[in-house]
Amino acid sequence: MSVLEYKRALLYRKAQGNVHRESYFKKIHAFTGSVVNKGDFLTLEETDGIIDALKKSKVDLDQSIQLDNYQQIISFIKAQLGRLFFYLLIDEEWKYFGAYITNLIHLEDYSFDTLKSDEIRVIPQDLSFQILVDFDDNELTLEYTSYK
Repeated sequence: MSVLEYKRALLYRKAQGNVHRESYFKKIHAFTGSVVNKGDFLTLEETDGIIDALKKSKVDLDQSIQLDNYQQIISFIKAQLGRLFFYLLIDEEWKYFGAYITNLIHLEDYSFDTLKSDEIRVIPQDLSFQILVDFDDNELTLEYTSYK
């Protein structure tokens, strides 16, 4: 993709953000339990850089874990992250806003059905791993990938 094409794509993505803002902010609020701070979003370019860096990273461990409830998800994520800040990307809407930086996990109020959500991705700022929570056909799957 040329620089001009990329800039056009960024403008389109930013415009789409206006369409999805309310629903996306509800998802972030439900995940973090706090009010969304617009200053905690990375730019789209910075977010694209993170995704590109992960794509280029060598996978050290890749495992899929079937979970029964939100509490297991919360426990796993908190065990991996502690109180570290991380990038939060939810569904496809993150592409319109950029990654959200937080260290809050309050998933008890997160309803995939109500929020029309099917994917949550958590990446620590050092990019050493990512956790992907996938909701499909009322089943929760957690994918953990660590990088060298």
